[in-house]
Amino acid sequence: GSGGGANMHDMGELQKSLNAMVVQLLQKEVRKTCFDKCFGSSYPDRMSKTEHICLAKCMDRMYESHAIVVKASVEMAQNLASQDPE
Repeated sequence: GSGGGANMHDMGELQKSLNAMVVQLLQKEVRKTCFDKCFGSSYPDRMSKTEHICLAKCMDRMYESHAIVVKASVEMAQNLASQDPE
């Protein structure tokens, strides 16, 4: 038989560890994606203003999309949790 569903505490813990994992992945992706986009294969000793702006905008976009994905996944998890199977 099944041991019942996950309780809210378990869901909270799961959400926390998922968030931590996603943040790590995001930081890695941001670095990779934004540095590739803004610098290509050359890394100068000093960033130009253009590179600085490029990096800032790229990181902003990445974090905004991350926030949207997190919000959607939280809503999805809540919807699944609220569908109480009988």
